[in-house]
Amino acid sequence: MRGVDPISNIIRFFLLVFLQVFIFRQITLGWGGADYLFVLVAPLFIALLPLRTPHPLVVVFSFLLGISVDFFYETLGVHAAAATFTGYIRQYALAVLAPKDGYKVKARPDGKDLSRTWWIQYLGIVITAYAVFYFSMEAFSPVYWKQILLKSLFTIPISWLLCGILVSFLRPRI
Repeated sequence: MRGVDPISNIIRFFLLVFLQVFIFRQITLGWGGADYLFVLVAPLFIALLPLRTPHPLVVVFSFLLGISVDFFYETLGVHAAAATFTGYIRQYALAVLAPKDGYKVKARPDGKDLSRTWWIQYLGIVITAYAVFYFSMEAFSPVYWKQILLKSLFTIPISWLLCGILVSFLRPRI
């Protein structure tokens, strides 16, 4: 599959929601009675949407992803807010990282059609946006900026690395 057809995107959606909810939700690490390391793979769906997907559809798909994860996490819209924000800023990340000659019409955002450096930077932006917004909405107050910063600093590299591994491992199938 090339990754741009609707069936592979639907399969990817359910696969990543399943992985996030039933496997990676169980993985947390912390100290002093607080968890600081979480694994977030759900933003990978947003990152892997075809480059030419209309912006309103990206935001709607992102919201559906977030609300699906929220349903199982019982977090009342925190993932939905983070996913919607990430879907919204995706177009700006693509604009900043755009090659000099622009994107090919059927280019895929998985590092195969574009350079690996581009993919690493793009995935980093998507995961950082999701994690920082998620932890900010979870705390819902700038008073907890230290916890937001610590959670983000521990979560982003692990999630980024794991998402990169998932894409490398699943590329032929998604």
